Amino acid sequence: MMHKELHIVIGAGIAGCLSAIMRSRAGYEVILLEKEEARSPGTYPVCTQTSNIVSENHSGAEYPFDPQSATDCLDGRIENERFFPDLIYGGKEYSRIIASRTMVEDGYDIVGQCRSNMEVIRSHYARRCAEDASNAVFGPPSEICREIPEVDGVNDVAAAFITPQRGINPVLVASLLEWELKQSNVDFREGSSVTSVTRLDDGRYCVEFLAVDGRITSLVADQISLCSATAAFEMANQLNSSIKLPKLFMALREILYVDLPDGTDKNFTCLKLEDSYGGMLSPLNEHCAMIYHPPAAHIMNVVMDPKTCRPPREYARYLAEGHPEMEARAERTLNRLRDFYPELRRSRILGTYLKVAINTVADSRVRRNIGVFDIQSGCTMTVLPKWTMCAVNSKKELALALQHSISAGNFKKDEARELLVQVATLRRRMQPDCTRASEITMAHAMKHAVNMKVPEVLAIRFNDGETSTASAVSARAAGCV
Repeated sequence: MMHKELHIVIGAGIAGCLSAIMRSRAGYEVILLEKEEARSPGTYPVCTQTSNIVSENHSGAEYPFDPQSATDCLDGRIENERFFPDLIYGGKEYSRIIASRTMVEDGYDIVGQCRSNMEVIRSHYARRCAEDASNAVFGPPSEICREIPEVDGVNDVAAAFITPQRGINPVLVASLLEWELKQSNVDFREGSSVTSVTRLDDGRYCVEFLAVDGRITSLVADQISLCSATAAFEMANQLNSSIKLPKLFMALREILYVDLPDGTDKNFTCLKLEDSYGGMLSPLNEHCAMIYHPPAAHIMNVVMDPKTCRPPREYARYLAEGHPEMEARAERTLNRLRDFYPELRRSRILGTYLKVAINTVADSRVRRNIGVFDIQSGCTMTVLPKWTMCAVNSKKELALALQHSISAGNFKKDEARELLVQVATLRRRMQPDCTRASEITMAHAMKHAVNMKVPEVLAIRFNDGETSTASAVSARAAGCV
């Protein structure tokens, strides 16, 4: 690099963390600004908002009604498989996509729809493998999807499918990202609430923020990355009011964590289609699970104001104070899913969470990648409709950053091309030494659970249940200690 550029990334969710990591690995000096403060000493407050209730690394099989959603998710899943180590799965196997027998009896050919979608996935995966042999991360195309007649311990099953979709553990993801941020020497500044972003006459950017000590601080950067979820849209609009954004829907949804007092033998996610006929059971370990039932979970869906690019005003209040229907909707979800998943018979709700899901259509059965926006030279904005697309989009974002540096004379084209290839092999580097000792990993993940305001029992991985730490965490979650 001819000139050492300073880059500022705003927001420490999954998109912001990956942006900071990728840019730092490319040789840039990176400052990551995060408005939240750590509740656990010695940790970074990463993934404390929407990323705290993510449970799936989707493969597209859960979107049988829209082929583009399926292929967008599969592209992301391929990239994530190359990028992240197995630690993020916490011992979980591939998920089961389940078609409801009752739905079939009511006249919906959900099994046929799923089978058709499996062919979409196989064909797209075969094309990706033909383009580049390194894309064959799930084996040969003929084996990427497999139909099974039933799933033990699940009621109302017409057919089921095993695909590369795989459940993740959000607190393990946070632990891993923090480790890599530190390894990459990213300057992480918590408690930094951005108040304005302006472009200077020389093409650089001035970022003003309220620092953790309460003082207004400003920094000047060569490039900036907007990764602060819904808040990023307004910043982008203020920098470039002529930017063309697609029509965006912001859906307010409710997700639950529940305990599993009777345990579970499912070290995989069950996603039972479709809408009122099913819902998701995603065990994080033998002691707790995330659950989701669309009719109860989908609270509101509002189009973003195209002029101000601000999220709906009431969303901020609901996210801070809760929605008046949260408790009733949570009970409705748990009661309905007990019909399908017997291990929920004696479950209690450990936590109820609201999130804003961004989409380009009102229909939740469609989830296409929105991608990375080139707001103006040296400024990008990343929008993640699905966690699955995080690595794909972070590579696109880095490509835009490198292109700006080439134009500024700070990078050579060949050098930039080489860097983009190298980041695809980051998986081998993102494996902290502490993962070899389960109790150390668990203790650190517990600290992130506190930061993320989720139950500490999430820190237990499958097959960690016999350790003393796991027993203590499990007992605390059950109210025994």
